[in-house]
Amino acid sequence: MSRIEELPSSDYDDDTYSSKPGDVFLAFVDAPVKETDEILIEDSFIGGEPKWLHPDSLPPAELLKCGACKSIDNMKLLLQAFSPLDDEHIRAIQQRLGINNMNYINPQDDRVLYVFLCTKCQRKKNSVRCIRGVKKSKNVDSLSEKMASTSLEKDFQINPFDLANNPDSTSNAFSGNNPFGSVSTSPFGTDSIHSGITQKEEDESAKVSSKAARKLHELQKDKKYDGSKCFKGYLLYVEEETFKNKKPAHLQLPKNLKIDKEVLDLTGDEDLEKDPIKLDPRTEKLSKFLDDDVFQKFQEVVGYNPLQILRYDLGGKPLLYAETKVDIPSTVPRPGYNPSSQRIFEMQLMPKMIYDLEEEVSVDNGMEWGTILVFTDVENYVPEFDDHGVGYVEDCVKVQWESRT
Repeated sequence: MSRIEELPSSDYDDDTYSSKPGDVFLAFVDAPVKETDEILIEDSFIGGEPKWLHPDSLPPAELLKCGACKSIDNMKLLLQAFSPLDDEHIRAIQQRLGINNMNYINPQDDRVLYVFLCTKCQRKKNSVRCIRGVKKSKNVDSLSEKMASTSLEKDFQINPFDLANNPDSTSNAFSGNNPFGSVSTSPFGTDSIHSGITQKEEDESAKVSSKAARKLHELQKDKKYDGSKCFKGYLLYVEEETFKNKKPAHLQLPKNLKIDKEVLDLTGDEDLEKDPIKLDPRTEKLSKFLDDDVFQKFQEVVGYNPLQILRYDLGGKPLLYAETKVDIPSTVPRPGYNPSSQRIFEMQLMPKMIYDLEEEVSVDNGMEWGTILVFTDVENYVPEFDDHGVGYVEDCVKVQWESRT
């Protein structure tokens, strides 16, 4: 059965997940990165190559190595997420934790999370690492003002589906219309209404232009990557998590379903009804998952939005993939570089991401995680910044691996 890294399994505590509509934001694949796309810091994407906060400011070499084999050769980028902080949100979380240190919280700072995985050391400790990068800004404006400014300054001719500009979604991947604030801007960076043109007409015109731009974008060639160094890159967009008033398709049983006891007689043994699983080992693995209430909850929640590749819930609770003995957040250590602070859950990578990143399915060499949980310093502290105002530090990752049995 799947398990949290280095943690045994036990009974499920239903309080481990209590998501409500509006609490969580989900990221989905938008489009492959094209040869003509210019990736910016404000973009969020999976695969591809990392976009560092300054071309001359790279993380320390040790942070780019696998924590297990100590090599950089097989470390591939899973996710880069532009994740600026909202000061009011962080203040509320800190008050809940009994912390009061907003000295390092500036909504104007560029803040990016990079998640890497060593493809040769799966299931080993520290084979998945998260780097938090911060680029200091001299301005201290609200997050809404930062996001509006980012959207206005964007050159949409470079990449119409870059993460500040996807009119077909509610908001776009940790940039542009910030999913954690209440920003509302035109997808083309202007809120003005031209004389003689109604807002509805302008919206329709923008929608048509967007569709045309998407078609042009789709005609561009996908960017090619060295498969030995990185996965293929995909841009993301973000929407609030919603639960429709019906069960996901995979949880619905046909109305006319009838179960005949005879179809359960897989072996013809008279004692089959007493313990059919032992008599048919092919059903053993399925039975384990059916008996795992946590996994069933995971399947149920994800079933409403099955294409999600990322869940973002800063200060919330993770959606566990399988049962685990202890409360995972309680096992997350305080930041060694800032021991007076605490780490909080920020986001988790979902298994759908594996299907997007792995162009060829491999039983022997494929990725095997069920979900990857990322916990970050609630004070957003970074020990050192360089001459460009850039600093990088490692935050905590917990992995629930997929079962091999």
